Amino acid sequence: MGEPKPTLGRRDRRWSLQREYVRLLVLAVLVPTLLLAGLALWRDVHSRQQQLSERLGAVAQFSARTIDEFLISHRGVLELVAERRSLEGPLVEYSDWAGDLARLRKLYRGFVTLLVSDAEGVVRISEPLLAATPQRVRRVDDRAYFREPARTGAAYISDVFRGRAQGTEPLVAVSAPLMPGGRFAGVLEGSIPVATFATINEEFLLQRGYVMLLLDRNGDVIHASAGLPFVPVSGLGTGAPAQAIRALRPFSAASEPTVIQGVLPGGADAYAAKATLQAGWQLVLLAPAEVLARELRLQALTLLGLLSLVLLAGLAASWRQLRLLTGSVNQLLHTLERFAIEHVEQPIAPDAMPRELAPLALALNETSARLGNAYSAISRSLDEQTALRASLEITVAEREREVERRTAQLREAVAELERLSRTDALTGCANYRAFRDLIATFWQEARDTGRPLSLLALDIDHFKDFNDQYGHQSGDHALARFAGAVRSALFHGSDVLARTGGEEFMVFLPGITFEQALLVGERVRQRVRDADIVHGQSPEGRLTVSIGVATMTVDDVEADDILKRADAALYRAKHAGRNRVSP
Repeated sequence: MGEPKPTLGRRDRRWSLQREYVRLLVLAVLVPTLLLAGLALWRDVHSRQQQLSERLGAVAQFSARTIDEFLISHRGVLELVAERRSLEGPLVEYSDWAGDLARLRKLYRGFVTLLVSDAEGVVRISEPLLAATPQRVRRVDDRAYFREPARTGAAYISDVFRGRAQGTEPLVAVSAPLMPGGRFAGVLEGSIPVATFATINEEFLLQRGYVMLLLDRNGDVIHASAGLPFVPVSGLGTGAPAQAIRALRPFSAASEPTVIQGVLPGGADAYAAKATLQAGWQLVLLAPAEVLARELRLQALTLLGLLSLVLLAGLAASWRQLRLLTGSVNQLLHTLERFAIEHVEQPIAPDAMPRELAPLALALNETSARLGNAYSAISRSLDEQTALRASLEITVAEREREVERRTAQLREAVAELERLSRTDALTGCANYRAFRDLIATFWQEARDTGRPLSLLALDIDHFKDFNDQYGHQSGDHALARFAGAVRSALFHGSDVLARTGGEEFMVFLPGITFEQALLVGERVRQRVRDADIVHGQSPEGRLTVSIGVATMTVDDVEADDILKRADAALYRAKHAGRNRVSP
């Protein structure tokens, strides 16, 4: 009798191809997938942090420039007035200052007080007028805004202090020395509440989830956005909590945006970037770190969910394929047993085969080697193709991410180049390229809305003679002062000043009628004259401007029509003797 046939119907405790396949699937697919997902998540975290830092740094620089421009413009107007007064000779009648101070305070509403002192620091006149009493100290020789101009002969922007006459609101002083005959004769000083310039961009920052701190030269907090655990200084020292100061000290020495722990209400962390103002102050911009963390958690959960679905789908598909394979082998076994079972010369031991293939091994003794070799070759080929495909997919994904990153950098660079290409570097106003875009835009808006559009064509008188006498460097300085004087005469936010040539400028006045434009033109002409830019080759002895005025009419068929009329009016102004406004 032959050897007994193994029984396959009862529960078999040998190793299972299904269980082994599942184990290998977990080791070969799940673990590498999790590692790759973790790497991708880490790279995304780093990329998002970098993007947040760059965006935060750019907004900090923008906010710092806004405050700088506000303070520099106020300092510049005091320098102009002090320089003009100094050129008029010795300061004797201080009552003559009343008109200047009133106009300054009306035009520059940031000033809450203005004063003029003599060389000893005694206040001679102020705006608003303060009644002199025996109890009121009317000297400022102990103030830095008096001592620094007296020592250096230059304008000065002070740290925060508390005023003696206007309550306890934190103030910043802007002062310019009076130097008749080159000798120090006192200062012209204006006080500005910190909140006036510190909150210029407050709404813009809050809409984007940012909060701001403003630190003086000593590192003390002089302004903090609402809700921050800081108390701004009041002129007698810092009021910021000690733990908040300790959190900021290491950051004050850092040059790159970083994370400050526990700086937000409730001890929350924040990404921070700083920018240094020209006055030596530091602007610190904070963005809650929780916003980025929440985004990353959501992304991680989404990624894990997708991986789980993919894994479950792979397991289900593999399990189904194995079940189909087992059923097919059993069917084949029943067909071949009749031909092979009686001719087995070297039977394969069932214990050496998987449980699912043990019946097939008993029936396919002589053909198992050839089938095994063929199956092995096919498996190796499939494995190689699968590995090649996985490697190719990873490479393509990495290249796509790199292309996206480079594309984002290119877009940012192009946007910055576009902004710079539309601004005149010398005067800060729109350049000729921006001017061509603006005239087309304003003209079309006026056509669509029916609102008036007026233009002022400006040409500095005898400017070539100015450059010949004083040199091009002085000419550049004069152009910058000229542009500042023109801007000071424009009261509407929609008014735009553009430089169209060397000494040629154009002012857009949307919504302004011809009669109103004539008044604006006269105000511009007077402001340029009042700037008192010395010009020895001019009949006036100072820099003047000729202005042509034109307003869009219903007969205009293109934007150049109004430009031609403005140029013609400018020609009439110069032909009539310059330093005038011509319709």
